[in-house]
Amino acid sequence: MLKTLAALFAFAAATLLAQPLPNEARLQQEIKKYETIVADNPRDIEMWHELAGVYHTAEMWDKAIEAESQAIKLHPKFAVAFYGRGKAKMSKQDYVGACDDFSASIRRFELRGGLDLYLTLEQPSDPYIDSYRSRGVALAHLDRYNEGIADLATALRLRKDDPRLLYEKGYLEEKAGRKDDAIADYQRSGLIYAEASAKKPAEECAVHLESLGAQSQAAAVRAKLDPKKPKSDLP
Repeated sequence: MLKTLAALFAFAAATLLAQPLPNEARLQQEIKKYETIVADNPRDIEMWHELAGVYHTAEMWDKAIEAESQAIKLHPKFAVAFYGRGKAKMSKQDYVGACDDFSASIRRFELRGGLDLYLTLEQPSDPYIDSYRSRGVALAHLDRYNEGIADLATALRLRKDDPRLLYEKGYLEEKAGRKDDAIADYQRSGLIYAEASAKKPAEECAVHLESLGAQSQAAAVRAKLDPKKPKSDLP
């Protein structure tokens, strides 16, 4: 089950967020640059966080955790450092530790006014939204599906109609036996992907819909993806 979840979320991330990794030489150059900066300026919180990000890109999870921990030690209210450390722990499959860090990140982001601040007055940042999303995924890995679904629902309140979030929420609902909810989210995700001409993820949604017996919903996604052209009356 865990392997299936990992494959799913890897697919979703690759579909929407994949960026080309720097080549090895450039990556090592970046690591050395930031290591030099923090050696010369050990109290520079932002640079510790930047160094952690480069370690993460290099899949040096332990070093990423250490660098984020150093940033947290210097500034215990630094929300994005907790978020970054949680992502590194996720990569190590430390889902309990990741949940703790994402929860800490969320609490710090919400210190100034709670969730309502970001729903009404202030544009939520990507790390804040992804703290909810990533905690939801981590909870699913711990077989706490309903809690994970609730977190993804919150992420969707912050980023309405995000097809990736809808797809992932649908998947967790499917695993939790919440068939009707899963069908609704897969269909909505598939229609949005189809509208954007994103054929592969739209088809993935249609396949899930078919597996749940939602043939008409799957057909609606495919029809949106490949609409029939009106016949011309010209000779």
